[in-house]
Amino acid sequence: MIKGSGDMIGLTVGLAVMLIGCGGSKPNDTKAGAKPAKQIDDDDPPIDETQEATFANPKVEPPKAPDGSIALRDPWLYVQTCAEPHPCETLEQPAGDAACRELRLGNYEGWRLPSKDEVPRFQGVAGLEATAGYHWTRTPFDDDLGQVWIVDPSGEGPATTIPRDRKPFLVRCVKEP
Repeated sequence: MIKGSGDMIGLTVGLAVMLIGCGGSKPNDTKAGAKPAKQIDDDDPPIDETQEATFANPKVEPPKAPDGSIALRDPWLYVQTCAEPHPCETLEQPAGDAACRELRLGNYEGWRLPSKDEVPRFQGVAGLEATAGYHWTRTPFDDDLGQVWIVDPSGEGPATTIPRDRKPFLVRCVKEP
């Protein structure tokens, strides 16, 4: 006899008893106190299987954008408007990065410089002031991490890179809701 085989036999027998000992009830059997499954009557309205359930496609919107910002969709992003009393400053990139991190609009924290891909989304958005001219981004240039991308959301100038401390540009902060 193999050592421990008694334990294995006991386990096997225990599993078999559990499986067989479940009462052998059929799926439609009702147990004491359980309600039988509802049967579909001829009086019930037909089920429309083409209708989508609302829980499968939720329409979740973030909270209203705080004063001094607006919300862009797809994906959601709060963007500083640059209107008074929260004007956008013209700074070098390190100072702009710090200004965004310190920004509080509507008691919201966590503001940052936009990415290279987020700045073009500002073009033509009603409510955004001062969209002409280059804006600092947080996106570094892959070939030289001392440089970052600057982007003109109006589309007038090409996106380009520049050293972080070479020249001041507009700082417009963003935040994910």
